[in-house]
Amino acid sequence: MRRTPSLAGALLLAAWALYITVVTASNLTDLFSSFGWEHWAFRSGNLAYITKATSIYFHNAHANQALLALVIVWEGASALLLWLAALRWARAGQAALAGARRGLVLLGLLWFGFAISTEFFIAYDRGVNESAYWTLATAILATLITLEIWARSQPPAGRHAHGPAGHEST
Repeated sequence: MRRTPSLAGALLLAAWALYITVVTASNLTDLFSSFGWEHWAFRSGNLAYITKATSIYFHNAHANQALLALVIVWEGASALLLWLAALRWARAGQAALAGARRGLVLLGLLWFGFAISTEFFIAYDRGVNESAYWTLATAILATLITLEIWARSQPPAGRHAHGPAGHEST
């Protein structure tokens, strides 16, 4: 029985889902703190990061809060898709590949968007480093390639490589 790729795939997807869930939560607490609603120690500081990056073009707290809110929605959607893909991969293996692709690509596009925004806002001039975004995007692509390879190495659902007596199935 070849459960290793199914388990490993589910764990990889769950790890990405957990990571982006924690990132989303810390961004949400950062946004809530900016409204004066609550002040948690657990917050990302990304609103200050966005404010620093956008300062070349504007100084508008509401616009920066809206940008962080957009990021939170994007991250939350990615997290949801990745949790669903992890659960499905654990049950169905390669049948979950399309869902895994959606979640990973959506998350990867977020990191590409941050890297592009760093260039657009010429933020590297003010100490904003985009290398972490490229590292995360590369890790996501590596995860996607790994899942694609594992999915192709498994026989299609309902079909086994060998028949009951160990003979090749036809």
